[in-house]
Amino acid sequence: MAEKLEQSLLSTETTDEEEKGMIVDKTQTSQMGFPSESEEIIREMMEKEKQHLPSDDYIKRLRSGDLDLNVRRRDALNWIWKASEEHQFGPLCVCLSVNYLDRFLSDHDFPNNCKAWTMQLLAVACLSLAAKLEETEVPVLIDLQVGDPQFVFEAKSVQRMELLVLNRLEWRLRAITPCSYIRYFLRKMSKFDQEPSNMLISRSLQVIASKTKGIGFLEFRPSEVAAAVALSVSGELHTVHFDNSPLFSLLQKERVKKIGEMIESDGSGLCSQTPNGVLEVSACCFKT
Repeated sequence: MAEKLEQSLLSTETTDEEEKGMIVDKTQTSQMGFPSESEEIIREMMEKEKQHLPSDDYIKRLRSGDLDLNVRRRDALNWIWKASEEHQFGPLCVCLSVNYLDRFLSDHDFPNNCKAWTMQLLAVACLSLAAKLEETEVPVLIDLQVGDPQFVFEAKSVQRMELLVLNRLEWRLRAITPCSYIRYFLRKMSKFDQEPSNMLISRSLQVIASKTKGIGFLEFRPSEVAAAVALSVSGELHTVHFDNSPLFSLLQKERVKKIGEMIESDGSGLCSQTPNGVLEVSACCFKT
């Protein structure tokens, strides 16, 4: 498997058309994380969110103590966070990068003897794709590789890995993550269905991004995580009436409670380890 991956990276040619195809039209994606949240759209998102998650087998492997996979994943995510901090990328970019990496790993089994540079290259490709989708300013590939990476790759190598990731993900880059739901749940938690403040949204995104490194939240659906985060940052986790609130009619209440308790036990109502780029989210990112 490792030999096939290396051969693919070394032999795949990137045409001008393919390179152009990887550049996302920013006018179509500027509000990717925040759709017009009608009940119908939310229901459709919940039906589709499973398509944007890593496989159950992948989560079992991480939980069973697959040391090599856990270490490689941790190192890759550490680099993504460092690079995101230096480039001041926002939380949506961080969450998408991790989503791409986990989905790729769940579908492409890296053997134990796989060379270390392949995981680093995967991390660079995932961050590059997420930045192209979400950020307004994206550095060239050689400049993207900051944060003391163990390896630095030429642009062609990164582009080849990007194509492998795109093919594995079936070009589904508009992933449904907890960020996609957060404004909806915050609004539903207000007394008069009011739009949440930018500060409350920002704080919620910080908590979501802070959970990307761990594996404990991978077993939950994005909508469940978003609901629990919204409850936690709003201070409603211990006061909301789960059985009576229409907010949870589409969710499994016990799972939302469990996530909320995990968040509270971490003391991560506002995580101190969130990168500066996540902490300093511009309010303009949340306007419709």
